[in-house]
Amino acid sequence: MNVVVYCSSAENLPPDWQAAAAATGRWIGEHGAQLIYGGVSRGLMEIVAEAAHSAGGRVVGVVPARRFSAASALSDVTVPTNDLSDRKGTMHILGDVYVALPGGYGTLDELASTFAYLNFTRQNRPVIVFNPDGIYDPILQQYARMAAVGLMPKAALDLIVEVHSVAELTTALARAAKPARKSK
Repeated sequence: MNVVVYCSSAENLPPDWQAAAAATGRWIGEHGAQLIYGGVSRGLMEIVAEAAHSAGGRVVGVVPARRFSAASALSDVTVPTNDLSDRKGTMHILGDVYVALPGGYGTLDELASTFAYLNFTRQNRPVIVFNPDGIYDPILQQYARMAAVGLMPKAALDLIVEVHSVAELTTALARAAKPARKSK
């Protein structure tokens, strides 16, 4: 199973956000899954890669040319891309399940793009949104509002699995693993 993880490259983020990144990576490694991520050796990205790598998981970094000098040495494979749009497209295609940990404008863009891609292509793959401190409340509320007024089918929201704790996050990954493995 390929688990795409979107997250921040910022340093010194709250300890519970770092714990979620480590737990996600550890889960990936312990369950024989493969991490697909932004491939940069900073912040939550490096934490999730280190945990996946240490737990025996395969790590694939998808890195745009502009950030190639910051590529993590933890990646078993580094996939170079032209830019952020190319990186998102590559990650969409490779993923079986997608996880959004806290992140900035890049992560927000990846979350929105993945949600649109999966719905547009009618792929029933989960998007797990780790939402500590309500960091993603505005976008989740916007999606609900758009569905409520008929701008998208309410069923589109079924892909999103919102979680607030590390325990909920790993439970959601375990649930996502079963359908992904059956479809292979």
